Amino acid sequence: MGVPSDALRALSEGWLRVVGRSTLVSMITTEPPTGTPIQGSIPEIAAPPAFRERRGTFRRGEDQAVHEDRALLARSLDILAAPGDAVEQLAGILLMVTRVVGARHAALLVEEPVRRVTVAIAADEPGDAGNALAAWLDAHAPRSAARRAADGAAPIGVVRARRDAVKRRPDRERVPGGMNVLVPVIGPGGVHLGVELPPGVDLESVTRRLPAPSLRNILVALSIASSRAADDRERAELRARDAQRARFVSMVAHELRTPLTGLGGYLDLLLDGRVTDPGVEREFLERSRRITEGMAALVGDLLEMSRIEAGSLGLTIAPFSLAEACSHVLDALMPIADAAGLRLVRALPPRLRPATGDRRRVEQVITNLVANAVKYTPRGGLVELEARAGPTAAFVIVRDDGPGIAIPDRARIFEPFVRLDGHDRISGTGLGLPIARDLARAMRGDLGAASVAGTGSTFVLALPGAADRDHDSIATALAAILEAEELALEEQAVIAALRRPA
Repeated sequence: MGVPSDALRALSEGWLRVVGRSTLVSMITTEPPTGTPIQGSIPEIAAPPAFRERRGTFRRGEDQAVHEDRALLARSLDILAAPGDAVEQLAGILLMVTRVVGARHAALLVEEPVRRVTVAIAADEPGDAGNALAAWLDAHAPRSAARRAADGAAPIGVVRARRDAVKRRPDRERVPGGMNVLVPVIGPGGVHLGVELPPGVDLESVTRRLPAPSLRNILVALSIASSRAADDRERAELRARDAQRARFVSMVAHELRTPLTGLGGYLDLLLDGRVTDPGVEREFLERSRRITEGMAALVGDLLEMSRIEAGSLGLTIAPFSLAEACSHVLDALMPIADAAGLRLVRALPPRLRPATGDRRRVEQVITNLVANAVKYTPRGGLVELEARAGPTAAFVIVRDDGPGIAIPDRARIFEPFVRLDGHDRISGTGLGLPIARDLARAMRGDLGAASVAGTGSTFVLALPGAADRDHDSIATALAAILEAEELALEEQAVIAALRRPA
């Protein structure tokens, strides 16, 4: 379909009046030679100013609704275009939703690519302020029964706004009551919005303040910000994983180079015929065998860690007798404790509830913890193994009165190949505790430590109970046990200090 000639003539004449006829002739006849860059720079276009609310009167309610919808969309676009990372943008839009509907908090659930809940809190709120809403949204968002059975609890991301990003009513968090509401979604699939409302605000008020067109625009903006945040998280995780892999390879090379150098030295002396004493020759051969055994153990631990990290570790999760598992470990290690001159005490209730996990792997973790306690406890010391179990969680507690662990080293003991100062005489690969913690987490449990330098250490293995596998409740109970054990160790340190002669 052609354009009328009179329209073309009017358009060309108007354009010529703007640029000038001489300028047009110059533009047509003065083409630069091929390969010669055009002089001058590309003009810079300044960013448009941020949206400003201009309140006015509207004759019709429809006009006011259109204005409010456009204003809400403009503010959303301003947040997406503002400097800052995607997490800040996501927090800004969620907090804008709380202002518009009069909510305490707003949370977003995204199904793809990974099911994840994000909740925004203000700068002056505690870190767990929006966790209840996030967990509620994960539980009540619509999904099929099969998907609900297959999915576990979605990870919760808490984003905190800048201190000047939102103004909250000072009495909003102090008023008890209220309810959580799932806002009806019209627009992109796999996105769900939930809000925590204070008393006096209901769903009808929310839909009135956030009508369908505005909600659609808000959800699109939230989807964009959430997708950006997911990409940022993925890139950060990949960079961290690459750095960890490079560090791990370097540590493995270092750990293998030292024993290989020693083994090569012994073999060279024996092959060159420079060892003539049969007793010395046998000693060198025994040392070489211990070196090869140590390297075999290291390689085995490395393979174990790689299987855990790759998710290819086969686990048989089922209820089992925690008392029998602990007794089996103690019976195997009792001769080693007797040879070291230690007392190995058990505290196993007669009617101990079962735990849930892979029994063979649980025994492996307990063996590692008790064996470490035996190795680090001086002669004449005490190593105690206690077990507790309830309907939701089970705990294995290993106590010793060894040298303890300084506070700066507390977090490092679960890192691969970490050997603390003064522990060089203790044999090991430096992978036992990291593997034990990874195994515990693979069984939906965890492993923690409490210690006081010069007094002793306590390691606590947490496992799901027989009736429930709520990881949050297990983590809370584990933290409480570790806090109590730390306090008991500090009391022992004070008592020991008072008993020392002045």
